[in-house]
Amino acid sequence: MKIGFGRSEMVFPRGFFPTEGFVGQVHPLYVRVFFIDEKEPFALVSIEMTSLADEECEKLRKEAAALLGIAESRVWISVTHTFSAPHILPDFALKTEEERERREQLRRVLADAVRGAALQAGKEAAESAVLLHQGESRTFASRDIELPEGWWIGCGGEGPSDPTLTVLEVRRNDEVKGLLLHLNTQSSVLDGTGAAEGKCVSGDYVGVACMELEKRYPGAAAMFLIGAGGDQAPVKRGKGYAPDGRGGYAEIDLHEESLPIAEALGRQLAGETEDALRGGAAELSGEVKTASRTFRAPAKKMNRNLRELKPAHACAWELDGEKEQTIELFALGRLAVLGVKPELTYPTLRQIQAASPYPVTLVCTLINGGAKYMGDQSAYDRCMYEAVNSPFAPGAAELLVREAASLMKE
Repeated sequence: MKIGFGRSEMVFPRGFFPTEGFVGQVHPLYVRVFFIDEKEPFALVSIEMTSLADEECEKLRKEAAALLGIAESRVWISVTHTFSAPHILPDFALKTEEERERREQLRRVLADAVRGAALQAGKEAAESAVLLHQGESRTFASRDIELPEGWWIGCGGEGPSDPTLTVLEVRRNDEVKGLLLHLNTQSSVLDGTGAAEGKCVSGDYVGVACMELEKRYPGAAAMFLIGAGGDQAPVKRGKGYAPDGRGGYAEIDLHEESLPIAEALGRQLAGETEDALRGGAAELSGEVKTASRTFRAPAKKMNRNLRELKPAHACAWELDGEKEQTIELFALGRLAVLGVKPELTYPTLRQIQAASPYPVTLVCTLINGGAKYMGDQSAYDRCMYEAVNSPFAPGAAELLVREAASLMKE
């Protein structure tokens, strides 16, 4: 099987910062591309950003597809969901000409990095073996915590969590050429903080882990895929609610003291990846299969002003028709990877895996765009953040499970 990897740094122009509250950059941001050059080619573009609008993803899919000589439908655009990266903001959020110019600068930076990584991946594609490893990571846990006012976002929550770390290792001539890391968590140690006077740009702890692995395996690229992490977060965060040591939670903001936490968790994840690589492996072979399906999910109205969202014991949902959603499928041997736009939760992950005919089933979120959260029924029952900050009505996640199961079985 011919496989190639590419990596290109997003280089911001002089004077780009400050912007969006980011006062500087502490870690580089990268675009990485994984390319299978076979009869049914496939490309995965991983971008160290928080999110990308559908229209921005479509532009990048066209660009990558043209450079690699494949159909747009066989390109997935994935973001790592680091919260420590500037956004390509919509028109209504831009108030000055300077802000509009910054957006165009960011678009150019991103497009240049995608081109560089895609060209490298295409050029370096060669016969390789793909090995599937699974281990565990203890860098994250449930983020849902119960405050006196109701359920909210924190870290060190008591809800269920899947610590499975899945690693796809690409080997050529007995050397590691690429690593794909999959975890069901957000990468949010530095969300909203990182510097005394504001926020700092970083790939967060999974970005640190990927850079560390690239140092340990010279010439290889390491990329991260975010799974069903809508209700999961790092075990330590620099800002937000954290355990106070007395059985409760307190708000914190560690500013620049957050950076050592992100770097320590990144090194821990890199070590856990190496532990997984030393364990058993299953070689993946056979035909690459891709498919997709659209369906209409029940929708509700939501408050787009995140500053107004607060914990509560009860919520009312105002229905708002339906939203079209797409499920993407990539399969190779015993492995199935489902790609969706919404951020899913642990219960939905477990339901998908239970219904899957594949021995190993991964769920990747924020694929080819974003759609906010799609909480499971328990999130709506308890008025949790994954339900409040969602454009979907109760029942949407359960419908997605049924559609995903049907697609995989077909």
